Amino acid sequence: MRIFLLGANGRTGSSVVAEAISRSHTVTALVRRPDSLQPQANLSISTGSPLSQADIAKAFASAPKSDPITAVVSTLNNGRVGDNPWSKPTAPPNLMADAVRSSLAVMKEHNVKKIVVVGTSGVGSSRAYSGWLKNWIVDHSNLKITFDDHEAVEQVLEAEAEKDKKLRWVDVRAVGLSNRERKAVKEWGNEGKGAGTWISRKSVARFTIDAVESGRWDGQTPVISN
Repeated sequence: MRIFLLGANGRTGSSVVAEAISRSHTVTALVRRPDSLQPQANLSISTGSPLSQADIAKAFASAPKSDPITAVVSTLNNGRVGDNPWSKPTAPPNLMADAVRSSLAVMKEHNVKKIVVVGTSGVGSSRAYSGWLKNWIVDHSNLKITFDDHEAVEQVLEAEAEKDKKLRWVDVRAVGLSNRERKAVKEWGNEGKGAGTWISRKSVARFTIDAVESGRWDGQTPVISN
């Protein structure tokens, strides 16, 4: 299948590209700077902003009729200049939610019904099991902007699913991300009670493509760790 990917040039997104192509899928990636991605077979690069519905529509239209886009994946993150929680934000506060909202509008035009989003544990029903220290840091740092945006993504997906009963969505609630090698993924339900602290980006990539290929987690917010 052909996957439309937002965030392909990020640390998690690049792993998703590699995982998808290794499974013989094709990928259409929308990025602001095409030179930020290494050209390779089965990867089409479209230039544009994830906040522009017109750019997303152009990327969808660029897919060949013999291999149309059939699923959407977003690995976008509301980033900061560094990994420090108090680092200055580098993106609009609603980047992820607005990008998903625009993607859903284009999906409707093309009758695409599958979307998988890489989110985070510690939002929605999983906040109760995140631990007081993590929650305190989130509430008192610029991580709050990111977490609020992740929560807004879930709300956008749930609202759209109420209107379109055929929409199949998954919001993957990953714990803290690392650059370690891929390991087995452990699932902790939709709330994450007992979840571990870390998961490698390569492990998240594998689970994300599993979620694209399968309906097992449709309509859910699975918490995952290594």
